[in-house]
Amino acid sequence: MIKSRLFTIIAVLTMISSSWSQTINYDSVSFHPPLKISPVLAANFGELRSNHFHTGIDYKTNRRTGYNIYAIDDGYVSRIKVSPWGYGKAVYIDHYNGLTSVYAHCESFAGGIEELKQRVQHSSQDFAINYYPPKDSLKVRRGQIIAKSGNTGGSTAPHLHFEIRETVSEDALNPLMFNFDIKDTRKPQIRGLKIYSLTNEGYRIPNKSKRFSVYGNQGNYRVRHSHITLPADFAAKNGGLGFAVDAIDQLNAANNICGIHRAYLVVNGDTVFTQNMSRISFFTNRQINTHKDYEEYHRRRKHYQKTFKTRHNELPIYRTLKNNGILNVEPGKSYKITYSCYDTHGNRSSMSFKLSIARGEQPQQHVLYKGKNKLYPDTPFLHVDSTHYLLFPPHLVYEPIPRILESKAGLLRFGSSAIPLDDYFQLMMKVDTTLGSRWYVKRTNANGYTSALNGNTSKGWIHVDSRNFGLFEPALDTLPPTIRTANFSDGSHVRGRTLVLRIDDDQSGISDYDIYIDGKWHLLSWEPKRRAFYFHPPESLEGKKQVNIRAIDHCGNERTLNYTLHF
Repeated sequence: MIKSRLFTIIAVLTMISSSWSQTINYDSVSFHPPLKISPVLAANFGELRSNHFHTGIDYKTNRRTGYNIYAIDDGYVSRIKVSPWGYGKAVYIDHYNGLTSVYAHCESFAGGIEELKQRVQHSSQDFAINYYPPKDSLKVRRGQIIAKSGNTGGSTAPHLHFEIRETVSEDALNPLMFNFDIKDTRKPQIRGLKIYSLTNEGYRIPNKSKRFSVYGNQGNYRVRHSHITLPADFAAKNGGLGFAVDAIDQLNAANNICGIHRAYLVVNGDTVFTQNMSRISFFTNRQINTHKDYEEYHRRRKHYQKTFKTRHNELPIYRTLKNNGILNVEPGKSYKITYSCYDTHGNRSSMSFKLSIARGEQPQQHVLYKGKNKLYPDTPFLHVDSTHYLLFPPHLVYEPIPRILESKAGLLRFGSSAIPLDDYFQLMMKVDTTLGSRWYVKRTNANGYTSALNGNTSKGWIHVDSRNFGLFEPALDTLPPTIRTANFSDGSHVRGRTLVLRIDDDQSGISDYDIYIDGKWHLLSWEPKRRAFYFHPPESLEGKKQVNIRAIDHCGNERTLNYTLHF
């Protein structure tokens, strides 16, 4: 299987990068700070996010943009990326010590970096670029201004997202291990405990978990009476128990919720699980969905991190693992449990309690979703009928789940949209091409939110990929995008003004957008969170000009508006 081979490649890369990381002497590295303002963090490395661990640190910029960003060391620009999403405007610098620094959500770049970005945008005639300059073609010096801080891309407030990566593996490394002057004397907080009944593979038994309140502060925490008793039938003989702890960290000068750095689970004096957030692999980062309690995070915003793992979990954040952190228990016995967590600065919090298993009969094993068809992590699934073809590869679900499948002409319901997937599955749906070829697939989730899946239509079928469950139906898009001007109209005098437009398409979505002045392409910037497109006229643009604005959706529908403007 392709996915299995990919996991083998990832495992090899992980071993290579782990051995490589032994050459990094964190104490010997001294970097220039990326900003020259008092360092206050809004987020740290390893913090839980929706489908990934946070791979850097976020510097607050006093709710404003425009601060100078500095190169942390000598090197060369290895990548320039501009996108309306994600990191927005980002610059990557490879250093000569085997590390790469990343500066994201920038407002603009400086000097030769900005000039190169503009040249690439104009040569490709596109706002979004992902360009890799040749090695050493654009060198930077330690302390050189390389950009201005901003709020571009997926940022929700002005800040600098800063990363350090290992160049050879591209793994993200914890920047706080490189001795940046960021104060942190606050100990992590332990806010809750959860215990699950598990299979031997680490799969959670449905409706077999218990949540416990945690009390304490200043590094010392406990459950009520420091004692938990579970019934004999909670865990099966062919299975065990697993723990998850709602643990967070907060740094000095800000109350933003951040992630822990290290965690330990000790049972009867024996360390059975350790977690270390020193590096994160982008290949496996989405498997955060099996490390955290996904439901608790998305329903209640609780940060429960498991101290066990399934046998499919490929995250390279675990160190000591005995029986994958799964505790085999017997009725009538007691166990001393200690959980400890640390932040990067060594501040520690811990919780100890006695776990007793009541006397009684223990089942041989618990059954997962008795009487229901299931999807398994290591098993593919194929469904074919007269109007649908669905190929679901292995390693997409993190543990067995009920297989929900309802199929009828023009409609397919597959899975629960509340369950995350690690990768894409393939879907083909029959369409009537006599009505046209401009088809897309509309996906609707459990909350009624719709999104477009765009693919290829041929021989009466539309082919798409999806990384989400939901309700799928083919839809025909014959309407072009809409273009509205916000601060000008035909015949306007716009000298010295930034032109603002609204371009929308509520079906297949915007694919391309351009502005031409007297037939020459110019840069049109897109800021989705402002729902606006911006044209900043160059000072050289003067006089009466013919302006053409064009937008195309993913189904090829096009709209062009023409204006006469005075610059």
